[in-house]
Amino acid sequence: MSGRSGTRITDSPDFDRAYKNGMAYRGKLFSVHAFGNELGRPRLGLSVSKKVGNAIVRNRVRRRLREVFHASLHELPGSLDFVVSARPASSDSSVEDLKAEFRNALDRFSKKR
Repeated sequence: MSGRSGTRITDSPDFDRAYKNGMAYRGKLFSVHAFGNELGRPRLGLSVSKKVGNAIVRNRVRRRLREVFHASLHELPGSLDFVVSARPASSDSSVEDLKAEFRNALDRFSKKR
């Protein structure tokens, strides 16, 4: 797979596996579930419900979360799937706020491993 498409989780069973069996971080802006994969590369799955806002707001949140993930790729373990579920507070957050919260999640996961 080329480009960023190889870093996205799109299949429901992959989301379910992360929710049921993965490590969880629950923050103010979003929650993150992380679960190992056998692909040798980190992947991102996003869940942004209508509680976050209208379609324009939800798409902005998705773009920002993808940006945070791709900016953090060099810090991520190579074989984890990350499922991020946005909370309504994420709609008013800056990219810097989202990055700080994602770093908190990574720190928590590194302590659990």
